[in-house]
Amino acid sequence: MPLCSRCLRPTLIIGTLALAASGYAGGSAWAMLSDTVRIVLQKGRHYTPTDLYLRRGDTITLRNGDESLTHHAFIEADRFSFDAGDQEPGTETRLTLKEPGDFVIQCGIHPKMKLTIHVD
Repeated sequence: MPLCSRCLRPTLIIGTLALAASGYAGGSAWAMLSDTVRIVLQKGRHYTPTDLYLRRGDTITLRNGDESLTHHAFIEADRFSFDAGDQEPGTETRLTLKEPGDFVIQCGIHPKMKLTIHVD
């Protein structure tokens, strides 16, 4: 017996909210709606996600999820720069992106850590 769409709606909404809260949108790209909390995890010498699609004015939170590693997120771009300084385990830093374009967040301690941000 097929389920009615009205019966499935609460399940779909809860599942969508759970995926949005976890930051998962499939693959490495993470596209979220504006005004949603965006957490970028720094853990195991990697950023998760590795690609992030945002709108101008969106804010991301860089969270050091490691138990013993310090990270140092920064952006060097023509239009602006950002430097979070040393982030001890468990700390967070917020970044609001006001310029459109593609930017790379790197880690000053772990040079292979890279996160590409695409801002509309």
